[in-house]
Amino acid sequence: MNLAILRINKTKKPPCRTKVNVRQPWLADMGFVCDAPVWATPQQNGFTLTLQDERNTPEHGKLIHVGLENTKPSLILNFANNFYVDGLSGGDFLAAKYDYGVIQAQKLPQAQAYYLVSSREYEAFLQMCGGWLNDAGFVPDTVTTVSVADNCITLSAWQDATASYGDIVKFARKRKYQIIQPKRNQHITVVDIPEYILCRVGLGKGDICGVRYELGIITLFKPDLQQLELAVPEAL
Repeated sequence: MNLAILRINKTKKPPCRTKVNVRQPWLADMGFVCDAPVWATPQQNGFTLTLQDERNTPEHGKLIHVGLENTKPSLILNFANNFYVDGLSGGDFLAAKYDYGVIQAQKLPQAQAYYLVSSREYEAFLQMCGGWLNDAGFVPDTVTTVSVADNCITLSAWQDATASYGDIVKFARKRKYQIIQPKRNQHITVVDIPEYILCRVGLGKGDICGVRYELGIITLFKPDLQQLELAVPEAL
């Protein structure tokens, strides 16, 4: 399954517009080259983008064209009176399933961030990064316990400053938790999640991983894409 993550943005300056910008390295390989006509069709909680030709003219939607941004193909879909999608609003994340000539996007469950699981040395690998980690209390070198329950991975920042590292290890072993630590990559805080943790909730290379967090706790989950009915029409 070819998956990507999109996000709906809302401009701050008038006229305020809600839009999604599809800037993906695979666009040209999927036939979405500069000036190609694309038919955008609204759906419940999502939309479909299909390359248009004489055999392919949907009954409703609107026509847009592939543009260029920094010499690379880009698709911008504006939501307005002539293209309205019930259930979507600024800030929403979308799962985009794509094949040649077709991109179908559906709203993802509410979360503060989404990542695509990549790979490192032939194993699934997830690296989270950004200032939000510091805001959530996961500054570099914070001892963090990792537990898995209810199809979620929970990262908990250790709060007891009086406990020794040996005490934390005993605590983790007793409960079969793992221990990881955020680190600093140049000026950015990063948290690496290896495959042996990801696989416990069915996350593999190319999968979408959702992130919810509060102070001291990060929860990772795999959204149910079958429930979202991401069925791609036959390729052109």
